[in-house]
Amino acid sequence: MSRTPSRWTEPSLQNAIDRCRVRSAQGIHCTIAFLGGQPQTDEQASQSVKSYLDIIVALSEQELNGSITIKPTTLGALLDKARCTEHILTIFREAVAHGAGFEIATEAKGLVECTVKAAVTCAKAAKEGQHLTLALQAYLDRTPEDLKIALDNGIRLRLVKGAYLGDAGEFKEIQERFRRLAEGVLESKHFLAVGTHDTELIEWLMKRVGSKKQLVEFGFLKGLSDSTKLDLAGQGWDVLEYIPFGENVEAYESRRWKFLRELEHLGKAPAP
Repeated sequence: MSRTPSRWTEPSLQNAIDRCRVRSAQGIHCTIAFLGGQPQTDEQASQSVKSYLDIIVALSEQELNGSITIKPTTLGALLDKARCTEHILTIFREAVAHGAGFEIATEAKGLVECTVKAAVTCAKAAKEGQHLTLALQAYLDRTPEDLKIALDNGIRLRLVKGAYLGDAGEFKEIQERFRRLAEGVLESKHFLAVGTHDTELIEWLMKRVGSKKQLVEFGFLKGLSDSTKLDLAGQGWDVLEYIPFGENVEAYESRRWKFLRELEHLGKAPAP
């Protein structure tokens, strides 16, 4: 028997689809992610590929305007980077065929380079009008160059602060890095997706963009900032909720609780 839903995750794809349907009725887009853990063999990585393809088919069958977010580790990035890229390309092509959005998450620092290369590989295989998104972490020194590579290859950006181990750790410094990177994207007239629960950064972006709401998408995790999601969607902003599902939830959920503890230590709280 599968577990029950938690604050942060859903136990099954069907649960994730059901939540996506509810959010869609509220004007909030959703991206679904599979929590598959780290495969020990390519056969296990191939099973993760199937799980991702199942998401794409489910979104299509339910006629939901959703997307899929993949993590390279679930596709064997720690086993064989070249084979992992093949898996990512397979999923991307299927997402394109079904009209589903496709996003690649960056994870630990040592995997960022191969993740960026995999995104470029997908971009080169895409046809005109086919978009993919790459999440980049503001707290890494390499991000300005990775951002340039992505934009030069027609890849859309999702800017996040970072939830692993970065080159910057001080709250204000990471905020400033985030602002500088976001400003660079907006100045270049590119669309910018963000993933943040930082009220200061959300308010800054809203003021920076002004009436050009189509330039920004605000992304949030399941389990946080539910009032803010609804408020922004009601004001006409593009809003996305990240919905992970699966049984391998321990590492993911521990990062979420760690995030809240660190905020509390700083005397801060996520957007309501």
